[in-house]
Amino acid sequence: MKVKDRLALQFTFMFAVLLLMVLTGIYLFVEHNRVKNFYNKLDDRALTVAQFYLAEDNLSKENFKTVLKKFPQSLSNETIRIYNDHFKPQFIREESTHWDINILKQVAEQKQVHFSQDKRQITGIFYVDNSGNFIIMVSAIDDNGYHEMHDLGLIMFFFFLASLIITFFMGSAFSRIALLPIVRITNNLKRIRSSSLDLRLPITQKKTDEIDSLSLTINQLLEHLEQSFESQKSFIANASHELRTPITTILGEAEITLMHERDSEVYKSVLSNIIKETERLSYIINSLMELIQTNVENSDFQNVRMDELLWEIKDELSVKAAENCLKIKYNLPYDPSKYSLMGNRQLLFIGISNILKNAIKFSDYKEVNCELFCDSNGINLFIRDKGIGIEPKDLNKIFQPFFRSSNALRYSGYGIGLSLTQNIVRLHNGSINVKSQINKGTEFHIIFPNYN
Repeated sequence: MKVKDRLALQFTFMFAVLLLMVLTGIYLFVEHNRVKNFYNKLDDRALTVAQFYLAEDNLSKENFKTVLKKFPQSLSNETIRIYNDHFKPQFIREESTHWDINILKQVAEQKQVHFSQDKRQITGIFYVDNSGNFIIMVSAIDDNGYHEMHDLGLIMFFFFLASLIITFFMGSAFSRIALLPIVRITNNLKRIRSSSLDLRLPITQKKTDEIDSLSLTINQLLEHLEQSFESQKSFIANASHELRTPITTILGEAEITLMHERDSEVYKSVLSNIIKETERLSYIINSLMELIQTNVENSDFQNVRMDELLWEIKDELSVKAAENCLKIKYNLPYDPSKYSLMGNRQLLFIGISNILKNAIKFSDYKEVNCELFCDSNGINLFIRDKGIGIEPKDLNKIFQPFFRSSNALRYSGYGIGLSLTQNIVRLHNGSINVKSQINKGTEFHIIFPNYN
């Protein structure tokens, strides 16, 4: 069964239960009023009977004429009995209807009694007259009332069935409309293949409902998948290219040196070059391994306070004589959960320290400002330096593995750090924005959404 049909049935069932309760309540209320009103008619009829038989000498002529007019207006299947206070029948023979003496005693005690037998309703009143005390028993069947209740029941039954049918079709229409965003998401996902992982689901700007949350979650998943695919391609291409150079250099140095006898100084120089290239090879391999690590599912997530993480990074940089270059400013709320992030502490340390190291290195150890604050977007980290800056044409390339801007070639490095940092930030559902001016400095703005 499709979801829309199941939703329509569930909606119809809930509406049926509610409507049945309402209709049952209405029916019972109308039935209660019918019974109450008919008892009132029986009471009025009993009083009229008492006045007709017993109160002619107590009433004025005008009042008795009114009684005479009302007396013939009998009720359906009516029976009338009059008893004295010794429970003996008066005026009217009992014939087929006999009232139990216990009922008559109850009327004498309570002065007025209402009860029913099958469809017949009975009222008994205790009437005091100057000629004695009497018990008036009147019973009748409310044929009109039962007929009206029967008609009302049929109307409610057919109304109930018609309402269920209409509700089912309306529920189907509403469920189809409600599930339309899901259908759109499904159709959009069908267009996404391994060759088009850059496509994303559309999201409204305000992101107010559950559909936007679902689309955002799927987009984050696609972001991780795209990142993983790109990283694998990049790893294979860059590893084969970058690893070939130091290996070729090491082999070349060794082969040339072994072709002829050399003195000890030449051997020392060759071994020194081999060690240098081996260290370079080791650094590239380690960097590539870290780059791949950021694209593998990582379950080692914990609650990381960003202020503490920045202090740890500053402590590490102080060992490298960069303590006085880094100035950290905190603008944080009182609640630590506002600037705490669920993430991999080691990877976050590597990603942020890479940017800070670059800022210090490319500004020739001038002052670097780092500001940590929170706003509606999440946890914000601003890193500003006064270094050499980045060429405008290179701003969209700096996160590519092994890319180095032309004005950065005189500085040591391999162009892996920023690519690694971007992967780490993406792993934590964050974003990086970069602004730069040549010879004036660069500004990195990192935003981590805070789901705490």
